[in-house]
Amino acid sequence: MGFGDASAKDKKAAAAKAKDEATKAAAEDAAWAETDKGNLKKAARAADSAAKADAKLAAKAELKEMEKAEEEANASMKGANKKAGGYGKVTQAEIARRQALMAVAAKANPKKQTKKTEVVPQPKLEANTNRMEEVVDASGIDAALSALDVGGEKKSKMTYAEFEARELDNIKQENPGLKMSQAKERCFKMWERSPENPKNQDK
Repeated sequence: MGFGDASAKDKKAAAAKAKDEATKAAAEDAAWAETDKGNLKKAARAADSAAKADAKLAAKAELKEMEKAEEEANASMKGANKKAGGYGKVTQAEIARRQALMAVAAKANPKKQTKKTEVVPQPKLEANTNRMEEVVDASGIDAALSALDVGGEKKSKMTYAEFEARELDNIKQENPGLKMSQAKERCFKMWERSPENPKNQDK
């Protein structure tokens, strides 16, 4: 045995003392432990919310790191594209230069045109004839005749006016005591039965 070594008895005594202190500390902790269910639930909720807040902060920090890495990657790409003008205004000269480069590239590397790259010619634009009154577009004889008879309604009104002018004097001579409205009413009834009425001619 050396000078600094403890004997086996001392070691056992120290271990027993440490064990005794640990059991006393556990008993004391158990005495002070919370036994109320409401308080235990409250403490559990607080621990859960703290864990969620920590997770949220960790996610935010990770997102910031990702954004920073992406910005650094974009910054390195911007440095390579400074010749192309970046995101600023594009001048006419720059557009012409790009078109020339594209034309040279197309001549140097002709590709087979697929359906996606084929350009379909734009159809010829024709004037809208739907609203033009002088254009008659009808299929079939009946439709063409009815389209050509555009002024039929005005013609029948004119015919009634002519009929009224001609017959109103005769009605007044036959019935001198009638008022003007009564005479016109009789004239209209005669017009409805008259063979000169276009509505009666269609029948």
